Amino acid sequence: MPHNFNHVPDILTHYHLDYQMAEFLDFNQPPAVQIPEWFKQDLRFTIANRGEPDKEAFACEFIIVPFLKEAWKKHPHLSLFSHVAIQAEDLTVIPDYLVTAKHPTGYKTVYKPLLLTVEAKNEKFEDGWTQALLQAVVCQKINGTANLPVLAIVTTGDLWQFAKLEKQQFIKHPFSASLQNLEVLLGILDTLFTECEKVL
Repeated sequence: MPHNFNHVPDILTHYHLDYQMAEFLDFNQPPAVQIPEWFKQDLRFTIANRGEPDKEAFACEFIIVPFLKEAWKKHPHLSLFSHVAIQAEDLTVIPDYLVTAKHPTGYKTVYKPLLLTVEAKNEKFEDGWTQALLQAVVCQKINGTANLPVLAIVTTGDLWQFAKLEKQQFIKHPFSASLQNLEVLLGILDTLFTECEKVL
């Protein structure tokens, strides 16, 4: 990350973006999603068997990825990538996870990046949002238009926060979703993946 982009306000100022806190997701009425029983059992096993030594990597592999993959299954027009480098102008970034439109040829390659996920390492959400906003800017530049919203998630696995870069506005949702409410969390993820497909 460039040395002058240490905080969200640095990026907002440099790229002439406006910041807004707004409820752009409805946590009270997320879409109804059927959660397979195997998914619930697998999650219970995961939570019962995690520890401190590998906390962050464990959350990525056994909590974050399963949730993203479960949401992705219902959206055949999207591709999900893990730790791929993306570049625009002089910026190269590596989102932990990246959702893009599926390439018209069917070949899996980064095409119209629409949603990115960053892990909040050591539960430092502010650092996570600094990364996520910079990555969203890169996605916007790759898309060649500010009219295509770029959605963003920062998560520890237990807590999930959401935002979007839409035109020149960085809009952050004021509330977090929790692992404790599977229906709400998966409903929100389904909403975000659906929004990605809508813009296509």
